[in-house]
Amino acid sequence: MSLLAPEALSLLLLLAFLLLGLWRGRPKASLPHPLAALLQEAAREAKGPLPWLPTALFALGLFLLALAASRPLLPLIGRTSENVVVLVVDVSRSMMATDLKPNRLEAAKEAARTFLKEAPRGLRIGLVAFSGYAQTVHPPTPDRKRLWDSLNSLEFGRSTAIGEGIMEALAQIRQAGGKGEILLLTDGRNRTGIDPLEAAAEAARMGVKVHAVGVGVPGWTPGPEDPVMGFGFFPGAYEVDEELLWAIAEMTGGEHHLIRSEGELASLYRRLAQGVRLEVAKEEATGLFALLGGVFALLGVGLRRYLSPA
Repeated sequence: MSLLAPEALSLLLLLAFLLLGLWRGRPKASLPHPLAALLQEAAREAKGPLPWLPTALFALGLFLLALAASRPLLPLIGRTSENVVVLVVDVSRSMMATDLKPNRLEAAKEAARTFLKEAPRGLRIGLVAFSGYAQTVHPPTPDRKRLWDSLNSLEFGRSTAIGEGIMEALAQIRQAGGKGEILLLTDGRNRTGIDPLEAAAEAARMGVKVHAVGVGVPGWTPGPEDPVMGFGFFPGAYEVDEELLWAIAEMTGGEHHLIRSEGELASLYRRLAQGVRLEVAKEEATGLFALLGGVFALLGVGLRRYLSPA
């Protein structure tokens, strides 16, 4: 809990003096009386089993009122984080390549599932897929099951538009409040759409980091049984534009990585998920503390009058 007006806690000094004034020592009889013991017993019974309870409730009420005056900020239950992470996945046909097992896209899906498992609860995660164009598969949400199902729905497309994928992710972050990071994964070069460096410049203006990940094994070539061979000539098994990914990460303050195996990819996504900082949304709870303080104070006064009606 943090306070917007901590100086108001000085009211607690007044509370301490008030409690000292309410405290009374036991009066001592100046003259002996034959019925003194009986009268003391009757007084104790009249006060009830918890004679200190009214004063305690009243003091608790004043304490909460003093906290209310200090304007406390509390993380409220049910509120989602202000942070957003958008997973941007290349689904071009070259992602069918089997240098990462069982293929590049399935390895990317499994790494994304690792990210979902390891990311802080409450973190909103979105999913964008791109080939020749980009589309939001699922907007940012803390619902892991829906994201899991969305990962399973990814399908292959033609061409590669890295800049479009970044811009689509930025649109989702903007709609979600403007704070977030992008985790970009691709195995190729930009073929169409907006210049990826222009998209990276826009991300930098928004303060959004882009972590750029390239996947593929240099020197690997598809065999006759490889699915990519069904689409005709396969010009290159490894076409990752390393310089572009480095430039995108450098411009936005993110990380850039070149991944050679599915194990490496899952490990990277796990580390990135564990490094995400969760900024819990806080709201001023002055009204809540004031209400509770008033209730306890009135309850203490009412209970005192009930136990000591005279």
